[in-house]
Amino acid sequence: MNKSSITLALNDLICLSEKRRIILLRLGKKKQKIEELTENMNMTAHSLAPQLKTLRDEGMIILKDGYYELTNIGHILAKNMYPLFETIDILERNHRYWFTRNLSVIPSDLLEKIRDIGDYDLLEYDISEYMFDVPKEFSDNFKTSKSAMCLLSIYHPVYTDM
Repeated sequence: MNKSSITLALNDLICLSEKRRIILLRLGKKKQKIEELTENMNMTAHSLAPQLKTLRDEGMIILKDGYYELTNIGHILAKNMYPLFETIDILERNHRYWFTRNLSVIPSDLLEKIRDIGDYDLLEYDISEYMFDVPKEFSDNFKTSKSAMCLLSIYHPVYTDM
């Protein structure tokens, strides 16, 4: 087997099955019994079994003392999958928004950390309606947040008082 067929096999193994990807990411956090995996993934053991078998056959996971856990190779892949799939999740969540924006104005070091946004709500407003007022939903969320990160392309004097 040559190098390109090994790479393709790993790409197929991870990228062509959302179930296998989720299993690897979950096991990257902690080893789990089949019951935990099925409950967390909202699946039956019967429907999860083929994915677990594939991952075992390919040397990504092992079953040890009733727990599924990652092999060394599985750990390497899972650790490196997190940044990519977290970034994909951020961008897919509001695909239209992200892909219709000029992101080139955002500093590259900040853009590379877009996955750090985490769970977010996208609030879009017609600026002509709120030229001098902050939308109530925004200010309420901002005031009750334990922490907030903002990137604003405009300055509004109200933000300095929050």
